Amino acid sequence: MDFSKQRDVLEASSSPGASAPPSLLHWQEKGVLRAIDRQWIEQLCQHVGERRDAVHLAGALCSAYLGAGHICIDLATLWHTPPKDIKAPVWQSALVHYQIESVESWCRTLQDSRLVAMAADLSDKPMVLSGTRLYLFRYFDYEQQVLRYLRRQCQVAPFDLDASILSALFPSSNQVIDWQKVAVANAASLPFSVISGGPGTGKTTTVTKLLALLVAQSLAQGRLLRIELAAPTGKAAARLTESIANAKASLPLDDGIRSAIPEQASTLHRLLGSEFGRSRFKHHKDNPLHLDVLLVDEVSMVDLPMMAKLIDAMPAHARLILLGDKDQLASVEAGSVLGDITFGIDRAYFQPEWAQRLAHLTGEPLGSLGNAAAPAISRALTLLRTSYRFDQNSGIGHLAKAMNAGDPSAVLRCLQADYADVRWCVPEEGQTKADIATLAKGYDDYWEAVRHTKPIADLYQVFSRYQILTAVRQGEFGVEKINAQLEGYFYQRGRVKDPHVWYPGKAVMLTRNDASLGLFNGDIGLCMPDECQRLRVWFMQSDGTFSGLLPSRLSEYETVFAMTVHKSQGSEFDQVALLLPLISSPVLSKELLYTGITRAKKTFTLWGASALIRSATKTRIQRDSGLLDALWH
Repeated sequence: MDFSKQRDVLEASSSPGASAPPSLLHWQEKGVLRAIDRQWIEQLCQHVGERRDAVHLAGALCSAYLGAGHICIDLATLWHTPPKDIKAPVWQSALVHYQIESVESWCRTLQDSRLVAMAADLSDKPMVLSGTRLYLFRYFDYEQQVLRYLRRQCQVAPFDLDASILSALFPSSNQVIDWQKVAVANAASLPFSVISGGPGTGKTTTVTKLLALLVAQSLAQGRLLRIELAAPTGKAAARLTESIANAKASLPLDDGIRSAIPEQASTLHRLLGSEFGRSRFKHHKDNPLHLDVLLVDEVSMVDLPMMAKLIDAMPAHARLILLGDKDQLASVEAGSVLGDITFGIDRAYFQPEWAQRLAHLTGEPLGSLGNAAAPAISRALTLLRTSYRFDQNSGIGHLAKAMNAGDPSAVLRCLQADYADVRWCVPEEGQTKADIATLAKGYDDYWEAVRHTKPIADLYQVFSRYQILTAVRQGEFGVEKINAQLEGYFYQRGRVKDPHVWYPGKAVMLTRNDASLGLFNGDIGLCMPDECQRLRVWFMQSDGTFSGLLPSRLSEYETVFAMTVHKSQGSEFDQVALLLPLISSPVLSKELLYTGITRAKKTFTLWGASALIRSATKTRIQRDSGLLDALWH
């Protein structure tokens, strides 16, 4: 939520002679609230005859914060810590104008409202007050579904594990602690587990060995596990399919075990049964998924509603294994589920009896990691700590580590160092536009492949080697302007006949799910002619095959020679160029830059000024929810 414009509004309300606080309409006109934030609470208040400004304000802010990714608003935080860019006296004066004289008085007013239910005594009301946190009812329900599931799974007795199979999968290691081995032993013992790690830490190899262990144990018992693989987007599902297939082929596994480990991953929407024209999925608690094990990759992209619906569809006996990088950007929609669940994972501790169990199973020195203060959720978490992609000479590895630590001086040192795989382009004085000619060079190989009409699989592979990322959507350095300028540049070079119509080589990304076509938000398509020379847009399916659609069948999409960092999650590219805007933006954070950096496998170029990089490195994204406190405090 952008509160930067709120200062003028509130200062006007607290100026001498101001007789009344600004209305919600006034705040909307000033850009403080969206129209929907004001309209929904005003309609509800009118329906029940609620006239108190404190309820109007709380409802509008609750809606606005949800739009910014928060699950709830914490009234205590809002009272003691004013929103960004608002001075404390001005904010306190505004609250007093609304007859909000303390956190307690605000809560009492809400408790007395016909629009607000209490968490301890839920009733059919549109908002819920839990302590000092105010939720929209639906999102409180989502959070409680996830919380109930996690608490229930943490109470399940551990499963038996065949240590001989574990030892065969993990020959002796020279590491102090083989965290991959610990992760497999941990997850194989539990009905719910999370394995997190940065790029190149071997997450896919680890879970492939985990699946091999589970399959081997089940075959020894005379049964076959039903295992499903899933990811939030089509691109992420295709990557998971490829990664599992490669990892499976490289492991010394019995043919029976290897064939029982699935390779085919699907999107979460497809797995749950997204149906055209319906908001509810086919699979839910009354029609659960038919599986014994579900592995979900790129979980940082999964928002709270999707996680709740996924959990709702899980059979009672099934295992759920979540895989992802906890340090990446949170989901585009509301919530930070992976971040909340893995809040204390860096501490690497377990409850004492659990640490002893893992030490016995793995032979790893884990005894010192026992901590009586460790919460129950800690036993379900394992963090992979060794990167096998980036060695000590890797600039990308050092840069990602410095960014993740939030150390601006270390980040700038990495950018200024003479690393072969990192380049820093500082905007020249007076520069107002992006260097499109330089950025476009990364697509030279792609346009050469288009000119020679390479097979779509080869073309897709070439296109995926390079990607321009932006931090923002609008402005000279935003994704919309950069894509338009790139298409114009390609037109000037004769690669595109007319950038305003479909042309061979046009690359697009869907911006909305279309279950009728089996395509989803984030799927990338390349336009090329078919055997009859008709232009079609070709999309990679989760099994690696391609389907071609007539352009007229696509409704909501955008050009994708450049994409936002958010849209790049779940993808990796050999070469990445990340563009920062010339002026500060609320979206700039260490999570955004870290995510952009870690999309690159071979070379990374950052376009941005040092002051902006420093500021972003020190800015951490925080989303309000009750999940973190419930699990960790």
